[in-house]
Amino acid sequence: MTSLQIGKAINALLSDDNAVAAAVGSKIFPIVSKEGTQYPFIVYQRIGVTPDYCKDGLIGETSNVSVIVAASSYAQSVEIADAVRSALEGKTISFAGGLTVQRIDLAGADEEFIDDAYVQQLTFNIYT
Repeated sequence: MTSLQIGKAINALLSDDNAVAAAVGSKIFPIVSKEGTQYPFIVYQRIGVTPDYCKDGLIGETSNVSVIVAASSYAQSVEIADAVRSALEGKTISFAGGLTVQRIDLAGADEEFIDDAYVQQLTFNIYT
């Protein structure tokens, strides 16, 4: 299993977090939300993978993942974004098949207003 499957780790960490689950329930989607989904919800997407090689071959990978929080109020979007950050930052997780997340770091955050929603976008670097 490679970093191409990093979405499984993101989904597991977000779905298992009590604060995130209380805020959005099961409305955590890879790449795109379902049409007609009510706010608030979360969408996550792998936006890049950088392999780390040495003379002996692949020694690890860094994945970049975007997590978007969409909510009907600004305050709610920020509260959920904080819960997402707490659920992911600094975490480790291992899966059967070999994928081990060694560390997750927040790389950046921005916000905007799109289609009647307050949107918080968090970018994470994930080291495997």
